[in-house]
Amino acid sequence: MNVHLAIYDRKNAGIASAALHLKCDKVILLHRKEHDVEGIKSVLVNRGIKCTSQMVSFDPAQIRNILKHVLKDNTQHELIFNASSGYRMMVLVTLEYFTSKNKNAFVVDKFTNQLHWLHPSANPSQTLETQLKIHEYIKFTSSQVLSKGQTHQEPRDRRALTQWLIENIANFGGSLAAMNHIAMRADVSLKYRLDRNYKRKPHLQAILNKFEDVGLLHINNNIIYFKDEESRFYANGGWLENHVFSLLYEMRSENPAISDLAKGMEVVRAQGRVKNEIDVICMAHNRLHLIECKTRKFTKHADANTPGAAAIYRLDTLKETLGGNSGKAMLVSYQKLSRYTEQRAKDLGLFCCSHRQLKDLKSHLTEYIESKK
Repeated sequence: MNVHLAIYDRKNAGIASAALHLKCDKVILLHRKEHDVEGIKSVLVNRGIKCTSQMVSFDPAQIRNILKHVLKDNTQHELIFNASSGYRMMVLVTLEYFTSKNKNAFVVDKFTNQLHWLHPSANPSQTLETQLKIHEYIKFTSSQVLSKGQTHQEPRDRRALTQWLIENIANFGGSLAAMNHIAMRADVSLKYRLDRNYKRKPHLQAILNKFEDVGLLHINNNIIYFKDEESRFYANGGWLENHVFSLLYEMRSENPAISDLAKGMEVVRAQGRVKNEIDVICMAHNRLHLIECKTRKFTKHADANTPGAAAIYRLDTLKETLGGNSGKAMLVSYQKLSRYTEQRAKDLGLFCCSHRQLKDLKSHLTEYIESKK
């Protein structure tokens, strides 16, 4: 049997991806008492890999004693240490023990999806071919998917509508903001009466006509009737999510590294009650990519309590909570972002694409997916 020993860390997915790539038969997990390893164990078992676990402490002597028994119990098997995750002291003690016994060891780079052999070091590096799915990765971080959201392509007429909005981004700013406001203020009957202020918006009527052409609403005697709640949400900024999702859906057919994709997925931390809906989420190069889409105009003030700053901090939190050490996040905004918001995002390692940059959004998404940062 091919057996991997690994030290569990919920922020690193290198255990499962390497086990699958190297066609491992069994994984032995060492973990701290406070760690919940049931998520990763279920993923491995569902992928046909046996998995056992054992609690350890920070005591080097205890770790070496456990390793002694692990090696003794697996004398008939090829035992390999995966040093990709875990507390540094535990990893170093285990690596030293394995190399002293002339056992193989490797590490998976969390940014490049490359497997590098530590012992023997002469073995060539490998790119992990096995592609993880979103729901599997979410389990590694002790979270779970409540609703997988949308995974199929958008209808052709809606894709044409969002492309038209992007192409006219220089002229539609105020009018599209009015469209969002109308959709937001629509009452429970999904209707809204236009007043004179809206009629002064130069491009609003053209936008309303386009939305009517694709069956999202109809207009009668200055009253806008949305087809349903989904259509109202679409008009209230949901169209940008659809545009981003559609581009990634097309890119997926061109780039096999994009292994999974969804829009509007709901997730929750294990034992938690707070739900998080992710606008767009995808797996690429075994890294989780989160995208937040905004159509509202952010304030220019350099204040941590502004909507722009709030969006940045929420993204950063989700990136760490769901994506672990290798997670990535991006803010896509129809409106221009302030210098403060862009700088704050850069400081936190987040990607941004806004306003006129959206005309070249596919290139920005490609850079985001392929970046090793």
